[in-house]
Amino acid sequence: MIIARSGAVEGTFLLPIDHGPPCRITHLDYEYEVAAGNVTVITVGLADRYGNPVDDTRGTEAVRFSVGSIGDDAVFIDDGGATVPEIERTVNATGFVQVPFRTGRTVGENIVRITALSGGVNRYISIHGLPTGLPGAIAASISPDADPDPYQPADGESTFTLTYRLFDSWGNPASGRDIRVATSLAGEGTVLTTNGSGVARLTYGPKDTTGRITVTATAVDNASVTVSQIVEFVHTAPADMLLSANPQSMPSLDVPGSRPATLRAKVIDAKGNPVGGEDVTFAIRNVDAGEFVQVAAPYLSASSAETDDDGYAVVRFYPGTFTTDRNDPRWSAAAKGGCDVAATWNGTTRTIPLAWENYPYLSVEAEVSPETVAVNDTVDVTIRLKGDGWALQPDPIDVVLCTDRSGSMLYDDPDRMHSVREAAKMFVDQFSENHDRAATVSFGRAGYISRPGASSGIGTREIDNDYTYPKTYGDHATLDLGLTYDLQVVKDALDGIVPDHGTPLRHGVKISIDHLVARSNNGSVRAVVLLSDGDYNWYGDPLARGSGSTYYSPEQYGTLTRSYYRYGDLPSNWQNLAAYAADNNIRIFTISYSESLSGDARSTLQSIAESTGGRYYHAPGPDALEPIYTEIAGVLKTEAGINTTMGLDFSTIRVNGEDREGRNVFSYVYEDGVSTVIESVVENETGHCVIIPKRSVNQIDDWSDDRNLEFEIGTVHLGQTWEATFRLRVLADGNINVFGPGSRIRFNDAAELALPDTFVTAVPDLTNTGFGSAALTLSNPRYTCAEPVEELLTAAWDLAYTGAATVTESVEYSNDGGLSWVRCGTLTADGTVTGETASLHVRELPPGEYRIRVRAFADDVPDAGLLFPPIQVGEPHRAYIRLM
Repeated sequence: MIIARSGAVEGTFLLPIDHGPPCRITHLDYEYEVAAGNVTVITVGLADRYGNPVDDTRGTEAVRFSVGSIGDDAVFIDDGGATVPEIERTVNATGFVQVPFRTGRTVGENIVRITALSGGVNRYISIHGLPTGLPGAIAASISPDADPDPYQPADGESTFTLTYRLFDSWGNPASGRDIRVATSLAGEGTVLTTNGSGVARLTYGPKDTTGRITVTATAVDNASVTVSQIVEFVHTAPADMLLSANPQSMPSLDVPGSRPATLRAKVIDAKGNPVGGEDVTFAIRNVDAGEFVQVAAPYLSASSAETDDDGYAVVRFYPGTFTTDRNDPRWSAAAKGGCDVAATWNGTTRTIPLAWENYPYLSVEAEVSPETVAVNDTVDVTIRLKGDGWALQPDPIDVVLCTDRSGSMLYDDPDRMHSVREAAKMFVDQFSENHDRAATVSFGRAGYISRPGASSGIGTREIDNDYTYPKTYGDHATLDLGLTYDLQVVKDALDGIVPDHGTPLRHGVKISIDHLVARSNNGSVRAVVLLSDGDYNWYGDPLARGSGSTYYSPEQYGTLTRSYYRYGDLPSNWQNLAAYAADNNIRIFTISYSESLSGDARSTLQSIAESTGGRYYHAPGPDALEPIYTEIAGVLKTEAGINTTMGLDFSTIRVNGEDREGRNVFSYVYEDGVSTVIESVVENETGHCVIIPKRSVNQIDDWSDDRNLEFEIGTVHLGQTWEATFRLRVLADGNINVFGPGSRIRFNDAAELALPDTFVTAVPDLTNTGFGSAALTLSNPRYTCAEPVEELLTAAWDLAYTGAATVTESVEYSNDGGLSWVRCGTLTADGTVTGETASLHVRELPPGEYRIRVRAFADDVPDAGLLFPPIQVGEPHRAYIRLM
């Protein structure tokens, strides 16, 4: 009101005075924490620079609101109910603006910008979306778990742990919500509260009686959100027995290095769990060695055994012993026997067939560690292929030493014949008595020989060797000694060769092949080792490259002639003696000795060797002979484990006697240095030799392709052990036979070995921890510093926790009346009752009224919170009157 005076005259009138432009926000009201996806109201009050409220008296002042959120789905709600990410509203008559705001549906921060348009005033606020929405879904898990239903023994001790996860309609955890849990048994029920992660947990059991029970959990705030789980308490008594042997096929006891097999009877309960302390008896039945002579019957190390903690009763099985007397008409190099072993427990009998043999093969062993595991734990599977299995030896060898006894074999010092026979003796020493056989053939002059070299013009002074003479040879080539196991006799026959004139190489080769064709054992490696120090002559070309005839006498064929003496007992295609040998699986190894052979002679020897699958060697002098003979011996020793491969099939696995899909039973685990690891060594009388250094192989692609693991092993030698270890995660409970029925070891291109039955017991869980009665509380908030606080604000409180997890505590402060909170510390605790403390440096913080709050959470209890009373930081602002 304005009053105007002029003398005695006075007048009044009203002058409306409006506010100035908006200068600041003087009022702000909102909920700083709201359930994600829920609606709250933001209220804003404006004032001009003088503090006058900015209302709508003379015009409308507009305020703009905009928002950003984690999922970019936080919105405002306009007057028509539509949702918009940005909105403008005008102040009302009291100078306030109100706008409904819906937080983002994802838990987290929502940043709201408030702008007074005419005054350019901006303010940002944060509204936190909490995981406290109404329940929309529930998930349950149980430990221990099993397929099809979880089970525990009804032993008065074992329990289940059930974990529930509650979610709101947007998929966020629904924390702080109640879940009602009930069972199919009358009178059982409880109410749980979810923690900040939407999780609630309880322990169910133990029980003394068996039975199947349905446990149902329902959200209190939404009865349609529910889930049920069947659990079973089972009898703990033993119910069945399994029987396995490792290996199931083995060398007979007459084989050097033979070892017993391990028999393992496993007693299990109704769910496949091992049972200890049970007596099992064992017996051998139905022994059958056929027509073979068995000098000792198989036997057991014990007739009974008691099961251990893994449920196994273990005894050793010693196989039968075959005769080694080769003079016995029923002796055999391929003897085989077998029997059944029966294990009996509590009236239940299981049998397993076992076999023992004395001929070449491989042995396989398999083991798992540990033998009892919890579901989802891992086992290490080890497979060993051994070169000591079933009398592993090279195939038996039948070899003829076909040696030149022409006059030139008396050359050099010592005589060439001396050097050859000594190297040939060392060759014979490479072979095994009673396994390999050798014979000797020599070729040269026929008839009476008064002394070495008598018809060759070589004087006695030029002879540097010991010979036994005179000697008569009945042919140009003679079988001096037929195939024999007595290798010493072979060496004596080599000493008896007397050289003198002529090189009827063709005839020597013919006599050698004839003998092998007539006398070789089935399955033996057959070979001729042919040595000559000169160009062939009598009988002509061994390869029959010219014309053949019987018109001329054998001695009329000249040196290196292509024509040849035709043998009446051989067909035309076998006049080429290399073809004769090759068609009868005989390899010829040829040695040209000394530099006196022509190029054509060497070429002929090379053609003979290569045409029969043998090898050609040249020995310029005596020092070269020994390594050549040694190499030939090594080539002849074929291994019993050539081209060995192993395919492990896990596509189908037998669990508790039933076939299941392997992908539901095992998964492969790769870990460098652990799985898969392959190595191979040889252990024999010469010591330890590494064949394959330990190395890791990642087989995850192999597994993912077809649930098979493939191994290219190659050749397994005598005394060699090839070993592979890999890790499997066990996905199902029960008694599991590790290897699928398609698992095989293949070698020598045709032979097969099956993997021995190898069991692992998987139990639902090996430990149980109860969480049902766990609780978490925070109490007794207190400051331990003087007020006002200038330097360090210190606070203390008490924590009580009865669970088995770890408690995490978040310490926060607010200086705006609780509209926003700043984390200033994180603590952990796992004790029962503890005194907790925290501190905050406040020197650099603005003065004012502060509050502290602590929030605590753990996996197995509802969250707990504690709010401290206000405390003054720094000196409060004071009003002053300025006097001038």
